[in-house]
Amino acid sequence: MRWYEQNHELSEMLNFVESLNDEEKSVAAKSLLNILITECGINLDLEISDIASKNYSYNRWYDDIYDLSSAMEFLKSLPEHKQQYVIKRLLSEVVMSYVKKEL
Repeated sequence: MRWYEQNHELSEMLNFVESLNDEEKSVAAKSLLNILITECGINLDLEISDIASKNYSYNRWYDDIYDLSSAMEFLKSLPEHKQQYVIKRLLSEVVMSYVKKEL
């Protein structure tokens, strides 16, 4: 079982992101990184250092886009209540983006 499949809402959100084209995934990743850094207190230097120290195989669906891969690692390190917050914030961003596009 993948780490994000343990949380149904997180799994659904990531299934949605996976279904996007690469450009849309990149936009979602930037939004996700912004939320994680500005609203969740992610220590960017510490997290990047932690990611760099691990030996990942980079075979996951989200590893093709560096920002998305980084965001997933940051998200994975959060406690569940903060993951829930991020899910709601990202979905809010997606809805607002869609509404703006439609107007």
